Amino acid sequence: MKKQNWSAIYILSLFVLGFGLVLWTIFKAVNLPVQLDKTFFDTKKGIDDKFNDMAESNKVFLNKYDIKFVYNNTNESTLDMSDLFLSQTVIQQRGESKNFLNIGENILEVYILDKNTNTIPENVDIHAMVTIASNNTNDIDLTSFEVVDNKFTKTFTVPREANWNVNGIVTVGDDKGYFFIKTNAK
Repeated sequence: MKKQNWSAIYILSLFVLGFGLVLWTIFKAVNLPVQLDKTFFDTKKGIDDKFNDMAESNKVFLNKYDIKFVYNNTNESTLDMSDLFLSQTVIQQRGESKNFLNIGENILEVYILDKNTNTIPENVDIHAMVTIASNNTNDIDLTSFEVVDNKFTKTFTVPREANWNVNGIVTVGDDKGYFFIKTNAK
């Protein structure tokens, strides 16, 4: 009787199984939805490439204008991007921008004055985004702020309790100011 050598079949079947698993992994990865981060309305690479320009733009903006952001008539922040470098846990422990948002209706008010004339500048455009860092299914795009009592006001609804990011760009003529805070809604 002849003895069969099964090693070639065994190696070939392992190769076919491995190749099949690679194809299955690629198929599953292609079918996953892609969550795009819309911080400052640009890609992460775009923000990384121009971050120094954004920081310099904030300095120029703050030399010309006084600006303050008020959330729900109580919580204040300034034109700042330093929360980009902090984790949500640090924000919650430090508490500087903790509980800025409510579940349900919220109000964002932006006060801006020209330092030379002490008046509200013309040609102000505010574009903000309230988003959850982990996905973009709950993005709240804030545009068309109303001018009420010398402040720019926008009302929006936060649908659920979560850690939220509020970011945006304030444009006055050619000057741009960038803001970013990490907070939560309760």
